[in-house]
Amino acid sequence: MNSAVQQAFAKLPDQVTVAEIATATGRTESGVKNWTDAYDDFPSAEGRRDRFHLRRRDQVLNWLQRHPNPVNEDRRGPRNLAQRARAARPSAEYLTVRETAEALGVTMESIQCYAASAKPQFSRDLFPPATRRGELSLRSWPAVRSWILRRDEPLPSGAMPRQELRPWLLAVYDEEKGGPSPGRDEQGLTYAQRDVLERTRVATAQGHTVPARWTVEMFGAGSLDDAETADGVRAAADRLPPSELAAELGITIGSLRGYARRYPAGCRAPFPAKDAHGTRDVQEVRDWLSRTGPRPSAAR
Repeated sequence: MNSAVQQAFAKLPDQVTVAEIATATGRTESGVKNWTDAYDDFPSAEGRRDRFHLRRRDQVLNWLQRHPNPVNEDRRGPRNLAQRARAARPSAEYLTVRETAEALGVTMESIQCYAASAKPQFSRDLFPPATRRGELSLRSWPAVRSWILRRDEPLPSGAMPRQELRPWLLAVYDEEKGGPSPGRDEQGLTYAQRDVLERTRVATAQGHTVPARWTVEMFGAGSLDDAETADGVRAAADRLPPSELAAELGITIGSLRGYARRYPAGCRAPFPAKDAHGTRDVQEVRDWLSRTGPRPSAAR
């Protein structure tokens, strides 16, 4: 661990707030709160100082020593993560968390942290969802690759004239379209073309109008409404049991159960109900999180 972090913790009181942890580690408060949600073993809150939850300083420091990547990597991950994504050519299009981490040369914890920090409560550009294939939970590598490249240059908030939106949509395509080893997804799209598709999805989801000619020119389709993932199915599974649903959404099983308990049927914004098999509709829960936006309790 960075010695500066250890020195900073040595100056803190025995019990620390999220703000103090953020200052000592050089992170934002939202970044530290993401740790509390992404990692089940992050030290639980014990008491309060005014309105702020407190955690034992030494427990937090020990946790940081066991999980060096959250400290050593900034919010965007390793500084050369985008270059790693551009260079990687996995043998399959759909990868497990472990395979994705290996392709990028990072830890599995890093991938889980990216997913947790880019969910509806915290981001307008969600981490690519997983899909179930048998016993495996897989993500599209071209979609993950595009998400990583967008993190360095995210779509600006607010209205944008078309002449400004176009360069953002084509940023990677213009750079890679003539490359000698383009990489292709299962539909035959090059990674550069797939990046345009992914960026178009993000832009339209955030309220921008993308002319239909984009899909005609790039993909030979009339609209994005009919575009599906490479294997011909929607990216996210329809319904999942609690543990798989929590992993899909990048939240803890405790948070999921807490939402169901605090927002029962009959309240103003009830949490989506489970069926007789104990599963919930993934998109319904995703939409509920986006609308209601409750923050996971810090006292975990």
